[in-house]
Amino acid sequence: MFLPTKTLDKNEGNERGVSSKVSKPDLFIYQHPESDESFLDERPSKVQEVIECLEAIENANKTDSSKTREKSTLNISDLQFLVTHQKARKSSVFRRPKTKKVPINTNQFTFMRQIDSEPEDRILARKQREDVAETFRRMGNHEYRKLNFSLAKNYYTKGLEYIKDTPVLYVNRAMCFIKMREFKLGIMDCDYVIAKLDGNYLRAWLYRAAAYKRLNDEANFEDSVSLARRLNRTQNAFIDDFLDKMRSLL
Repeated sequence: MFLPTKTLDKNEGNERGVSSKVSKPDLFIYQHPESDESFLDERPSKVQEVIECLEAIENANKTDSSKTREKSTLNISDLQFLVTHQKARKSSVFRRPKTKKVPINTNQFTFMRQIDSEPEDRILARKQREDVAETFRRMGNHEYRKLNFSLAKNYYTKGLEYIKDTPVLYVNRAMCFIKMREFKLGIMDCDYVIAKLDGNYLRAWLYRAAAYKRLNDEANFEDSVSLARRLNRTQNAFIDDFLDKMRSLL
């Protein structure tokens, strides 16, 4: 691109002794755009205009950022809105519905006991639960005689889901634990009977003594036998027979 060269001021030309008029061919001499410094002589200066423009842009950005901070300081409590409709979100992922946890001992008899307020109804519900627990006890005894101690223990446990205040199922299960060499679990069942149900229950004291004997805990063994005799003075013959059979099995 060809640009006309800069023309000299008349005064400047006169001082230098150069004609103020530029020859016509000089107008077509090529001049690179970056060498043109004519903008420095213009009034007002273009450089000043650019600086003022940049300052205006910077001030505008500051104003916008301050407005943004003011908006961000709003609390959710300052907003008031009303949900009129909530559209269910469709999802392709299958979600299994949560199952409600039911207590282990929840059954029709427990339910009847909770809803029946008449004494006769409560007695009937208790009798029905006792019948079911007794059935499990007989099934456990049958498996115990067949030396299926684990299965017998499970039947006694199911019976306790219906009746929890009977010492028979606890001591029967304790003997299964002892046969399975889970002596501490057997001691726990015996201790529950002694502490919660019947402190004089002879079989609980004797099975407790047997478990401690197999754990080589002579102190607790002797203590259990002594308390069994003290609390059941009329059962000394039965206690001696039990101890003789226990020693023969060791």
